[in-house]
Amino acid sequence: MYKIIQVGVGGYGGSWLSTIRNSDKARHVALIDIDTDNLEQGQKATGINKSACFTSLEEGIAKVEADALLCIVPPAHHEEVIINGLSANLHVLSEKPIAHTLESAHRILTFAQAQDRIFMISQKARFHPWVRQFQKIANNGKIGRLSHMTHYFRAPYYSWGEFRHKMSNPLFIEMSIHHFDLIRALLGSNPVSVWADSWNTPNSQFVGDITGIAHFTMENRLPVTYHADAISSGDMTDWYGEIRAIGETGTLTMLYPNLYIGRKGADHENRNAPREEVMPVSPPQEGQLVAFEEFLDAIENQRIPESNGIDNLNSLAMVFAAIDSNQSKTTKHIPDYLLPD
Repeated sequence: MYKIIQVGVGGYGGSWLSTIRNSDKARHVALIDIDTDNLEQGQKATGINKSACFTSLEEGIAKVEADALLCIVPPAHHEEVIINGLSANLHVLSEKPIAHTLESAHRILTFAQAQDRIFMISQKARFHPWVRQFQKIANNGKIGRLSHMTHYFRAPYYSWGEFRHKMSNPLFIEMSIHHFDLIRALLGSNPVSVWADSWNTPNSQFVGDITGIAHFTMENRLPVTYHADAISSGDMTDWYGEIRAIGETGTLTMLYPNLYIGRKGADHENRNAPREEVMPVSPPQEGQLVAFEEFLDAIENQRIPESNGIDNLNSLAMVFAAIDSNQSKTTKHIPDYLLPD
């Protein structure tokens, strides 16, 4: 049983309490949070001894014997938590994004590369069976040569955790990082350029932009258009969004809870295309346990995990390239963001 220190147990950290509790390979040995109410709730949820609950990061790491640290705090605090964990010779699994700035992410990755420890970012969307199947079909010619892919997301996040409402770019940093990483996983390729635009809406409770578009060109020149509205006033999508890869002989579609291929044959009188079911789409949260198991397996077998820090930098580069594109109103070259200044 791997011994886990969890840093951040309130808010989304609560979902990780149950994820680790449901794992047969790990257990909590300490909880760390600056909020004593969060710690009390976390202690009740896990049954951990109160003596293993700490408000100080340094004290918690120093007083408890552990194998790994789980970082579930706002992105602005990732650098402090991750580097402290790695410095204590702990493997680290962190929630996305790597950090709140590209500079902080590069400092984290430079430090992590000098340590003999596993450093992984939890991107739960990419670990679902339907994602693997989507990538296979998109690349094996079953729908012919791809023309383009579209990804639409709509959600009513009018209240979305206090720190997100104060961020300058909550859409791209907090939500789109999930979708950008999913785009990479679905196509099995990385983007090379992006043109983006983002904005706030008149009824927004956010300081920063909460709606936006981003148009990526992938390594194989495939165009991908992303459109997200996180405070939509109309119908919402599921957490994954609506995703379509358009090919010569069919369109591969993920419309939760189904993955299917629509073939040619629709017209103005019958708008529903002939349909081939591929497989059911698993609920988004199920990917979290699989991501955690990937982390533990990488520790056990001393291998580099999927969504390791260096690989995940490709997803974070999409975020900050999109932010810069919006600010400059120019197309940005994403590989430029992969190397520190």
